[in-house]
Amino acid sequence: MQSEENSVRHARRITAIGVAVVLTLYMAIVFGFGLYLFAVLVSYMRNSLGFDILSVGFITGGAQIAFLAASLLCSAVTRRFGGGNVIVAAVLAAGVLLMLLSAVQNVWQMGILLIALGSCAAMMVIPTVGVVAKTVSPAWQSSVNGLISSGTAYGQFAKGLMVPFFINHYDWRAVWMVIGSVSLAAAIIGYLILRKLAAAAFETDTHQHGALRQTHSTGPRRFVALVTGRNLLVWTLLALSGIACGPWQNYLASFLGNERHFSISFIGQLWSIIGITGFVSGFAFGLLADKVGVRLVLALAFGILLSAGWLVASGGGTSALRTAAVAFGLSFYAVYGLIPAYISKTATPQTSIAIFAVANVFLGIGTSAGNTISGYLQSLSGSFQGIYSAVAAVAAIGVVFSLLLPDERLAVSQTRLCGASGDDKGDKSDNVGA
Repeated sequence: MQSEENSVRHARRITAIGVAVVLTLYMAIVFGFGLYLFAVLVSYMRNSLGFDILSVGFITGGAQIAFLAASLLCSAVTRRFGGGNVIVAAVLAAGVLLMLLSAVQNVWQMGILLIALGSCAAMMVIPTVGVVAKTVSPAWQSSVNGLISSGTAYGQFAKGLMVPFFINHYDWRAVWMVIGSVSLAAAIIGYLILRKLAAAAFETDTHQHGALRQTHSTGPRRFVALVTGRNLLVWTLLALSGIACGPWQNYLASFLGNERHFSISFIGQLWSIIGITGFVSGFAFGLLADKVGVRLVLALAFGILLSAGWLVASGGGTSALRTAAVAFGLSFYAVYGLIPAYISKTATPQTSIAIFAVANVFLGIGTSAGNTISGYLQSLSGSFQGIYSAVAAVAAIGVVFSLLLPDERLAVSQTRLCGASGDDKGDKSDNVGA
């Protein structure tokens, strides 16, 4: 009996590791190798294709709109085809789009492909909460979601190694072709691994139960069914993270370079610190959340984000700014792993996808609002310093709202009790903190 239990536990651990590795790799492809790669290559592409900065703004804005539109559609698509199939299809499409970018001849072709990449990113990341909830034990879900959130950092690190070599020896077209080919191969290998270790990821939810069936009715009714007090808190927290993290990143170089006159090499060092910290922060915070609970660790992450804003706003020297970079790297990747973890632990797999889809819309709105308002504040005051004070204030609100979340461990416990009575397919959210 003990041997059988050990075998089951070992199989579950292998499944969790396989899901974590594949989805982290996929995150690196659609974000680290996708739109973020364009930001690195844009100057080389401008020289070759002859487009202006205004075009860059339109393209990045279009990609953001495509991400939000795909977020709204993703829940319905996932119900129809299954989370695993949608994720793999999105990454395969991203690999093809990356390869096609090597052959663009004008700004219009480039814009269409990059905007399509924005929708691929949404179609990959949103179903992950459902796949993790289906295939990974609740005891490890925070760790897995945390590792997935760090995938962007791994992609950016790999990109930093590959781009200089191919730019120096070939050209920007070679970068897109090689990275696209690697992404396509990784997508296929990842699919085979998921099929072998986590076949449940590809199942469609054809057998709906009670409340879950209600949430899958027509669009407006489905959305109203999702609007609970707990979900509103979750969505607000992701919006707050966008309001705080977007401006912190976007205005850092301008503030430190133009206003405080730090060298570009020092600013680059800060970004390296953020990236290296991101390698471990998502997974480390996820491990901690699996031990003490997501909401407490989420409050800690927002508290660290508060310190990242305050340290920059306080006008400290290089040591304070390096500490701020560490704090931001810790909090940024942690928040974007902990919120999906909380959702996957408090809702059924399919409902979690719908909740996370709306959350990503809130994130997009929050990021856009944060960047716009911050730019307006700078134009009024003539300084970026107030932006970082505002980041600290928003993060403080995030701490309070995190502590207001219901304890997700109660949701898991009650779901298990429901499962013992034959009602394990009901929506966890019916039992907790509505």
